[in-house]
Amino acid sequence: MSTDWRLLEFGCDSVYGNLATEEALIECCQSDTFRPTVRIWINQAAAIVGRYQDVALEVDEEYCVRNCIPIARRFTGGGTVYHDDGNLNLTILSEMRDIDLQGTRLRNLLIVQELLSQFGVTSSINPPNAILVHGKKISGTSAAVRRDYVLWHASILISTSLESIAQALSPSRKPARTNCVRSHWEPITNLVSSTGRPVEMHEAEKMIVIAAEKILGNQLEGSALTSCEERTAKRLHNQKYSSAEWNRKGLMP
Repeated sequence: MSTDWRLLEFGCDSVYGNLATEEALIECCQSDTFRPTVRIWINQAAAIVGRYQDVALEVDEEYCVRNCIPIARRFTGGGTVYHDDGNLNLTILSEMRDIDLQGTRLRNLLIVQELLSQFGVTSSINPPNAILVHGKKISGTSAAVRRDYVLWHASILISTSLESIAQALSPSRKPARTNCVRSHWEPITNLVSSTGRPVEMHEAEKMIVIAAEKILGNQLEGSALTSCEERTAKRLHNQKYSSAEWNRKGLMP
């Protein structure tokens, strides 16, 4: 195995900081210093809408306010997701030199499938962006392409409260006429329900590294954010992700 790939186990205390870090990773890609990256991170409870969605059509705002659940917007497309400390987030940043976007998505989905298989769970890919276990969604993904680089991230339900997801995202089940992207509601499950036993997050984090190294064929070398990533994440957090204009309406402040 080579050590071309880096492992970034970096998380922020806030959902806004974590989402700013995601965009900073792809903003700071430079051909002479670039290293493909696997990032593993966890958010506290939060409802996160896709780039082109209407918050009111996707999230129960009153429920979120009552339960102190922030509502945030990511820079990638797709549907709304619910994060909490039982949800494992996997981000893969790579260069599209030898593999196209479709191939990149498939390779990365195989990492999630490998994680599940290590727990004895058989899964299937529901193209283009989801993983199912017995017909129920356990992982959703989205991606963004900039220049010759793609950032792909997945939300993997380990022990997340399925009831909390259903309540926080209840409007996403209702049809509405809109030009905005709508979430496609599907039955959901988590790894704990699928295995019938408790699963600690540190166990899932360890196993996702093993799965990534197997599918990527590379050893992951621990790394910190670069100075460019730190600066860019701070700027994006302060100017974009902490603003109501962005999170509520998708407008740049």
